[in-house]
Amino acid sequence: QQFDLTSRQNVLPDADLYVMSDVFESSNVASSAAFHVQSILSKNSNSQSKRRVWVFAQSDRAQRETFLDVMRETYDESLEWSLKKPDLNLELWLCDLDETAVEYN
Repeated sequence: QQFDLTSRQNVLPDADLYVMSDVFESSNVASSAAFHVQSILSKNSNSQSKRRVWVFAQSDRAQRETFLDVMRETYDESLEWSLKKPDLNLELWLCDLDETAVEYN
């Protein structure tokens, strides 16, 4: 299924885990991604199952701070990118991906 991340009328299908990687092509895409993450996480308060979102981005991605700024305004002002492994109890993990440490086969 194709999904236009910049369309705020589209709704992502229901899932336990959503993964985004390098989705910060422009400020519009970054702020729209934040909108959809917020929409996903807002469903957790009305549901017994907990949805999680993992977002991966390298530090050199120009618009990743736009995404972070929007998420801080709408979700949690203390959010930061993390190099640590995820806490599986958290609903949101922002992974600061270090491409130099990735092993490719």
